[in-house]
Amino acid sequence: MKDQIKPLFRDILLVCDQEGLLGGTFFALDGCKMASNASKQWSGKISDLQKRKQKIEGKLKALVEDHIEIDKEEHAVKEKMSASREKQIRKLEQQAAKVEKWLSENEKKIGENKKELQSNVTDNDSAKMHTSHGTVQGYNGQAIVDSKHQVIVHGEAIGKGLDNANLPPVIDGAKQNLESIGKHKDYFEGKILTADSSYHSITNLNKCNEEKLDAYIPDNKFRNRDERFASRVGYRPRSKKFTFADFKHDRDK
Repeated sequence: MKDQIKPLFRDILLVCDQEGLLGGTFFALDGCKMASNASKQWSGKISDLQKRKQKIEGKLKALVEDHIEIDKEEHAVKEKMSASREKQIRKLEQQAAKVEKWLSENEKKIGENKKELQSNVTDNDSAKMHTSHGTVQGYNGQAIVDSKHQVIVHGEAIGKGLDNANLPPVIDGAKQNLESIGKHKDYFEGKILTADSSYHSITNLNKCNEEKLDAYIPDNKFRNRDERFASRVGYRPRSKKFTFADFKHDRDK
């Protein structure tokens, strides 16, 4: 599908440029976590998935043994229970075969820190991500926009919840799109880029330096150093734990 979408996206970007909708001086990057059509129940490290397969096979064995015992029951009871058991057995057989096939075709996913990441049997490009609505199995949708008219110059779905390494692929994708409509390969040199503190990392900052971007990406502790936040209760760091003095009892209420 992306082979059809990418040329169309670039054609639209070209029209936007011809209509003067691209300012080309100020860009902003942000992301949004989106659920995919994959179950987080089928996620885990390779060892976890192997244990899951063994557990399914254990349930399957127990059901088959029960099925044999049911064959000894009265005909009417046997017929009703057998249909239900056979359905459960088929479902577990399919699940076991699915995991076994996946394990035979896939290897461990290794992260940047050389540690194993969780895989997913249904959609291995997706990842488990924490959101304000709980944990989802999905993608981190990234978009970089030109500030003049909020035109998206590149969008990408990345199977990684953290943004600490998402800036390089997005910048590279934006460069490719802009070069395809006639912009120079050094288009981002000297341009302003803003992103929130989730993008503050050595990997992302090195990419900004490499592209000679005038980047503004705060670190996670910037509010603690900014005197403008000192009087704001929502961002005021507490110097101590709550004590009895912090609470008042109103007898009338």
